[in-house]
Amino acid sequence: MKNILFVNAPSCFNAYSGTKANAVLQRFPLLSHALLAGVARGSGKKVEILDLAIITDWQRSLSDKIKEFKPDMVCMSSMTPLIFEVSEISYFIRKLAGKSVILAVGGPHPTAMPEDTLTNSAFDLLIVGEGEKAFSEVLNGVSYNKIPGIWWKDGEVIHSTPGYSTVDDLNSLPFPAYDLYDLSKYKMPKMVNRRSPMVILMTSRGCVFGCSFCNKNIFGRKIRFKSPEVVIEEIEYVLGLGVREIHIDDDMFTTDIKRAKEICEKMLKNNLKFKWNLGSGVRADRVDLEFLKLAKKAGCYQVGFGFESGDQKSLESVDKGITLEQSIKAMELVRKAGIESVGFFMLGLPMDTEESLKKTIAFAKKLAPTFAKATVTVPFPGTRLFEEYDRQGRIKSRDWSKYNFHSIKEIYEHPNLSMGMLDLYYNKFYRSFYLSPSYLLRTFLKSLKEGTIFYYVYYGLQTFFPRLFKTNPAK
Repeated sequence: MKNILFVNAPSCFNAYSGTKANAVLQRFPLLSHALLAGVARGSGKKVEILDLAIITDWQRSLSDKIKEFKPDMVCMSSMTPLIFEVSEISYFIRKLAGKSVILAVGGPHPTAMPEDTLTNSAFDLLIVGEGEKAFSEVLNGVSYNKIPGIWWKDGEVIHSTPGYSTVDDLNSLPFPAYDLYDLSKYKMPKMVNRRSPMVILMTSRGCVFGCSFCNKNIFGRKIRFKSPEVVIEEIEYVLGLGVREIHIDDDMFTTDIKRAKEICEKMLKNNLKFKWNLGSGVRADRVDLEFLKLAKKAGCYQVGFGFESGDQKSLESVDKGITLEQSIKAMELVRKAGIESVGFFMLGLPMDTEESLKKTIAFAKKLAPTFAKATVTVPFPGTRLFEEYDRQGRIKSRDWSKYNFHSIKEIYEHPNLSMGMLDLYYNKFYRSFYLSPSYLLRTFLKSLKEGTIFYYVYYGLQTFFPRLFKTNPAK
């Protein structure tokens, strides 16, 4: 096995195109593929990455790549909304490349539904959970039945091994092979990106908190950290590739806030000049003013918070473990530090009622983050919420393509609310927040000061008239 090809699905970045998330659709090189590509190169393999999400005619491009590169293994990953497309591509590759090529898959959905994934695709091999250790053993010829967390086909028979592999020492991981991407092809909206090219880095794995809506089947709840020294080395490495902005995608960057501060201090000490953000979100109870000021001084311009709800009982129904008062305090600190904020909210938590949805909208306006993003709660496979609803007979569809945060479908029965009611309040959230006089005035003054008024108008139109801006993934 010499040639390894990683393939990203065409709809990876435009699954939410034509919805209210249109204005913040992101396109970036996949960190998971870059990391595994680094592992493969470390095993002496020739590696290439084909990102079909930035290509107009993906079938032709994939056909040409298969003929030219002649891969011995093709690897893909998938979230739940993409699994049907990823499965169809596996059949397409099998037809092109024949039976001699090993087709491998991983990611959140295959980890949650391994047997279903293998049964309904042409994939030969599936790796559960974190991929690096198991993938390395596969490439080095270790027998499948000796590798924890492996599922594979032998003809029509599916086999598996118990457990899964984790990387305990994150410092041992190779740096992501971002040099295999053409970074100039990835464009991001100004709301979530200041400079291009941008890449994702992860400095820790695992989340010690237990929110029932969150899928922890990849990195689990055991927290592991890269040392601050290695984090700085990795930042210097990607900056050397021409990267000008970094998004830190940890489950929770500030779990150890002392370490987070040390990383910021080392950025300053090493005179690293780049923009970065924590847009994926940190917890409202895990920040302080010292960290936020340090982060801003080191180049951080935006931080996200998972506020989720304006109703305490709704927060408790998903074991969020924060209070409304902590959310209010977090926003006070962010404003004092002078950093942009993104507030994430979820409509349709298990205890939600129409009254609690009204509270969430009012709470979002009270918190007044720079940007607010509301999604409808989706019980994804691999989450405790999915398991609970499944036991209760509330899961109505296993058409995984319908599992979309921003496009409400009858995939489950909520305990208190109809899908029509959730759709109504999803739209009401965006109208109430973004069209409130206080937000319009605040944003107008901010955009005049920054010279970004054109962008705010453009992204506003994308939010409220999303179907007019349905994006082409190749643009």
